Amino acid sequence: MENWKGKEIDLIIGSFEVIHYGHWMLFKRTKNPTVLTFKNIPRKNHNSIFSFKQKCHFFSFLFENDNDVFLIDLKKKNMKAAAFVKYLKKEINPTKIIVGSDFKFGSDFKDVNYLSKYFNVDVVQRNERYSTSKIREYISTGKIEEAQNDLITKIVLEGKVVKGKQLGRKLGYKTANFYRSKNLLKFFPGVYFAKASLSMDNYEKQYDSSMTIRNVENGRQLIEVHLIGYDLPEFYGANIVVKPIKYINEIKHPKSICDLKKIIKDNFNKINKVTKN
Repeated sequence: MENWKGKEIDLIIGSFEVIHYGHWMLFKRTKNPTVLTFKNIPRKNHNSIFSFKQKCHFFSFLFENDNDVFLIDLKKKNMKAAAFVKYLKKEINPTKIIVGSDFKFGSDFKDVNYLSKYFNVDVVQRNERYSTSKIREYISTGKIEEAQNDLITKIVLEGKVVKGKQLGRKLGYKTANFYRSKNLLKFFPGVYFAKASLSMDNYEKQYDSSMTIRNVENGRQLIEVHLIGYDLPEFYGANIVVKPIKYINEIKHPKSICDLKKIIKDNFNKINKVTKN
């Protein structure tokens, strides 16, 4: 955090594993938001949807100006509510704090009433229509359209391209493959219609794509992406970003090369119907 002392700060506080339309109600309460978020939250022991780096990057899409993000790593600094209040006063001294009505803070789980004793607090009533738990459930069950519709910052999968078995290449079906960390939430395995961007394009151009998500060894997931109508170059080690749009069907296991060709053709036909709608 740089050059913030003396500023009037409207501070939005939350864990923000994702940023959905319920969270957007917080951001709409100020024209110049500053965010305080957390890392390694003890009571949230499930695998995250995104890496922490990705999560912080999403804030840049929400801010019109150069805003700042405060971070507290609760693994290193898990404070009781009273200590947290002292931290806020000393380190940030916000003009206003904006939180949801279900906000709890401190290792002793104090609520907004406690926080209001010390700060000007704008409490935004929770919209039950949206929740991070619902987003997680959608992802885990293949309801990717529902998840994306609820989100301000859309779900993307990204990673460095690795060399695969190259079976698709022999059939004229090149794929860019990368792994999703075992420490992140697993997506429902299957074939998806997606939009993909290559690092060489600076993410400016998106390609209609077929994306297959497979569970593989060591608890990881393998993501296989075929860019439709684009002759994929060799770019092992480069970065690829993929936004899943719609779940198409489960992974089918071919008994022969002919069977594999038929499965690929069937997947493409289904994806073509999606793109035409």
